[in-house]
Amino acid sequence: MKRTAFLLTLALLAAAAVSGQNPTHESYKKARAVLDRAVTAYGGARSLRSIENVTFKLTGDTVHRNQSKKAFSSDRTPFKAEYIIDIRNMRYRQQQDGHYPGGFDWINGFAINRTEGVTWDNIRGTFNPIPSVPPANLRSRLRMVPQLIVLNALNRASRLRYLGPAAFEGSPHTVISYANEDGVEYSLYIDDKTGLLSKHEQLTTDPFEGDAVAEMIFTGYKTENGHSVPTGRLDKLNGQLQNDYKFADVRFSAPLSDADFKLPEGLKQVAPAPASQPFTKYSDNVYTVNAGGYNVLAVGFKDHVFVMETPANDNVSRQAIGEIKKLFPGKPIKYFAVTHHHDDHAGGVRTYIAEGATLIGLPGEKAFFEKVAGAKFTIDPDSLTLNPKPLVFETIKNRRHVITDGTTTVELIDIGAGGHTDEMLVAYLPNEKLVFQGDLVNRPANNDPATINDSTVHFANWLTRSGLNVDRVIGVHGPPSTMAELEQGVASRQKR
Repeated sequence: MKRTAFLLTLALLAAAAVSGQNPTHESYKKARAVLDRAVTAYGGARSLRSIENVTFKLTGDTVHRNQSKKAFSSDRTPFKAEYIIDIRNMRYRQQQDGHYPGGFDWINGFAINRTEGVTWDNIRGTFNPIPSVPPANLRSRLRMVPQLIVLNALNRASRLRYLGPAAFEGSPHTVISYANEDGVEYSLYIDDKTGLLSKHEQLTTDPFEGDAVAEMIFTGYKTENGHSVPTGRLDKLNGQLQNDYKFADVRFSAPLSDADFKLPEGLKQVAPAPASQPFTKYSDNVYTVNAGGYNVLAVGFKDHVFVMETPANDNVSRQAIGEIKKLFPGKPIKYFAVTHHHDDHAGGVRTYIAEGATLIGLPGEKAFFEKVAGAKFTIDPDSLTLNPKPLVFETIKNRRHVITDGTTTVELIDIGAGGHTDEMLVAYLPNEKLVFQGDLVNRPANNDPATINDSTVHFANWLTRSGLNVDRVIGVHGPPSTMAELEQGVASRQKR
């Protein structure tokens, strides 16, 4: 018995020593003290847990870091939106109004009821049900409001860790971190003076920047309806501004009804799109492959392949390359090009550099793609990180570049400055009477008519002046259009 008591005493002493010296537990305790101060600043745990819903509006600017007319620039367009986050009933609704450069206007919305969702397009007058929405989609909406972020951290307190002091906007802060239900690690900057959340950030990977820090910054606070609410919000990636918003009409636990989550009236359901195919054949040597929902042009020559467009990211480009190698076995991808520098069209350029392919591009893009090629991807190593190769860039001169083997021909043509970009490439295939383009004619996947905007009109006018013999226009986004369909759409818009 004495020996058992002695061993038990030793075990208790050892446990106490570990508890007192364990760095993980010490980090948690320090972080918990900081979080508790933030909980108090927002009214206490009971008040936070009693929040049934949050409604608010955002107004301001979208800052087009990777969607501007010129590389290395950030055009601004106005943005406004209304949000309802119904925590108690697991419902969500947003209605937003925004723009991209070049006449790309969008007024649309999205709603979730537990796991069922629906999107709508006010301009086209359509809606589309989305079954089986992942729970993470709804949870991601909670991060727009400080109270819900602090509450989420409180509910997952064992994940709290202390990162240390930091100065932010000239004021002392303490930084703590936690991991949410979806495995995303957030760093929270708590103001030492007020206890309020000034910003949260996370490590991520960007197709152009590589390793990146994504920040959501709350630019100040005001008291509204008895709550401390943000006055504004800035979204940044590696210090580059993406959104600049002001909060308005922030309300907590407001009366809600089913009517608050209904679709706008007068919308028709989108006709179902045909099942996507891995590729579409236009001739023996000309295909588009479907990768990540994008169309990528692949043209086979006698001893190599040319590819036009590298959309989204490394994963999408690897998918495209895998399909292209099936279509043209044994032929290397020697050249590739992109229609323009926007991330949904050029986010996968590094994958083709890793293939050893030469990028054929416009003069104003060379420095930009040199920067992209030199980015560091240590968080999520991509193809170029795993297989390093230098960027080989061949500059297009006099706005035109021809690739031919005497049988198959591709002409790369800069159509000149338009509303969307200052430089815009299209690929003309004279034998097939095709033009491949990005963002100039965007057609819905179900073959409904394309939405005609300023960029479409500019492109149609250029086609008329060019004198090219074209039957069909292939889009990176959506199915092809005939020249007759394009001309009819432009004529209808000009009559309005």
